[in-house]
Amino acid sequence: MDSSIQTRAPHDCRTYHAPVGGAGHSHAHAHEPSHLHPAPHTHSVGGVDGHRPKQRRALAWSMVLTVVTMFGEAIAGVLTGSLMLLSDAVHMLSHSIALGVSYLAIWMASRPRTSRSHYGLFRAEILASLLNGLGLLVLTGWIVWEAIERFSSPVDVLGPEMIGVAIVGLVVNIVTAWLLARSGAEDLNTRSALLHMMGDLFSSIVIVIGGVVLMQTGWTWLDPALSLVVALVILWWGVGLLRSSCSILLERAPEGVEPEDVLSAIRGETGVRDVHDLHVWEITSGYVCLTAHVVIDDARLSEVAGLRETICDLLWSRFRVAHVTLQMEPVAN
Repeated sequence: MDSSIQTRAPHDCRTYHAPVGGAGHSHAHAHEPSHLHPAPHTHSVGGVDGHRPKQRRALAWSMVLTVVTMFGEAIAGVLTGSLMLLSDAVHMLSHSIALGVSYLAIWMASRPRTSRSHYGLFRAEILASLLNGLGLLVLTGWIVWEAIERFSSPVDVLGPEMIGVAIVGLVVNIVTAWLLARSGAEDLNTRSALLHMMGDLFSSIVIVIGGVVLMQTGWTWLDPALSLVVALVILWWGVGLLRSSCSILLERAPEGVEPEDVLSAIRGETGVRDVHDLHVWEITSGYVCLTAHVVIDDARLSEVAGLRETICDLLWSRFRVAHVTLQMEPVAN
């Protein structure tokens, strides 16, 4: 068999160079018809507007609203003596940082690929998600510490003022959560920012309810108790975010893509004898990559190229694998 069939030439790499749902870039070489690239997003990546534009705009507006509300709640928390308002203000500070980090990550991911960053800077989005998850854990620790202190040293809380500010915060959180959810939140980075806002939305609801009960009963322990409830919810979300981020950074198989199913699908193609050394991972949310050695029957180079294209189309249509590198190998004698 012609040894040129066993090749790892650049044209063996089918790639769309962008996460599914973001701006994509498909390229076809001179000997490859462009219709073989089924990616739905075929406009080029260039500049900030080329990568997740809806998420970028949503993050910018959310950041402005969050910063304004944060200062209002911090001032109100000091004046009313409410730990829940102060913790919510600190929570919003973490949101502002998280939104800023997420925005910066999208900007970095929009930068063109270079000879030293072959996949671009898409991983910046996952690093931002990891940073946001760690921020949620730090925030949880602060709230728990302050709540325990308040149990031993109760502080009088001005209920009506606390409720009024909390309602304003609730409205802002609803708007920002809606903006982020409406943008799609299809990537882990934007989803991490949305989780921050959902956590603050939940805490705002708890503050409003807690303020009404506190006014009726005078229970000073209610403020730190409800703060602990909010902390537990934030902790739950933060751990989940860290788990997802670490899974991508450790290059584990993506959720919803079973390597055994991928192996079976490739082996089911006519002309394929076996598949080994298969690796599948994510660069960022929705940008799935795959490499594999495919053992095939003796064939001419043109037939091998056609089989490779068929496998690439299969991997895209069934598993949304956007970057495929196949090493075609002859059956061992």
